[in-house]
Amino acid sequence: MPPDELIRKLVAFADDHGAGGDPFPVGAGSMTLVRQRQPTLIYPVVYRPIFCLVLQGEKQTYLGSQTVRFGAMQSLIVGLDLPAQARVVSASRTEPYVALALPLDMALIRELALEIDRPGKSSPASGAVASGRADAAIVDAMRRLFELSQMPEAGKVLLPLLLREIHYWLLTAKHGAILRQVAEQDSHAARIARVIAGIRRDIAASLRVDDLAGDAGMSVSAFHAHFKELTGTSPLQFQKQLRLMEARRLLQAEKLSVSRAAFQVGYESPTQFSREYSRHFGLPPRADKAQGPSQAAL
Repeated sequence: MPPDELIRKLVAFADDHGAGGDPFPVGAGSMTLVRQRQPTLIYPVVYRPIFCLVLQGEKQTYLGSQTVRFGAMQSLIVGLDLPAQARVVSASRTEPYVALALPLDMALIRELALEIDRPGKSSPASGAVASGRADAAIVDAMRRLFELSQMPEAGKVLLPLLLREIHYWLLTAKHGAILRQVAEQDSHAARIARVIAGIRRDIAASLRVDDLAGDAGMSVSAFHAHFKELTGTSPLQFQKQLRLMEARRLLQAEKLSVSRAAFQVGYESPTQFSREYSRHFGLPPRADKAQGPSQAAL
């Protein structure tokens, strides 16, 4: 199927199901669809390991000082959990931003890496997020995954096979270096990934960089350097961003009070929390809570 025909099908699906700028579940393998008809302001986002295929339009993601751009017929691979900022920069009513996204199964990535003698070029990942051209194989596989969502009987048999195929293409992709690195049990990326998982599990815990470096089996200087290379920020700043993002979710989705949200994510002072929240999001927590969730797109 030519890309233009797939785009038309996806836009029609979004229109039929009332999907807007927020990720809309398609129903196959946790795939989501975004159809955005206008550019967005920069918004905060917490990425999980995910693959995003852009079919039309363009988006930018910001990690510290790093900017990753990806547009039509390009894909984004995120190999770690990390806070970031993003915006859709190219979208219109006649040519909307259209993208499909799929959460990555890192256990499957590691399993496939063991089965492949040379899963891809062994150059180290320069960051947890990378973009590159989407070749015909991955576009076709994502098309079939979308179509499978409309064939529930076939999905029972074919979905695991198709997900395995997609993960294979990503693992062997030129811009899939972060996946190959995380799949190596003792690589720097794998060690950082384990530390990040611990930070996310207990977001309110007090952190000491010495302890995190010990958990990663690295010296403090090496740990700090590798952490910043992959995530674009320092370990403590990383935790702060995660705390603020979780607090925002608690305020807007769980309707917690400002002080309760602050304490729940590890702040001892609601005043300090409000100050850092305002600096990060541009609004004090009460005003941001009243405004409601901002629109986000993959």
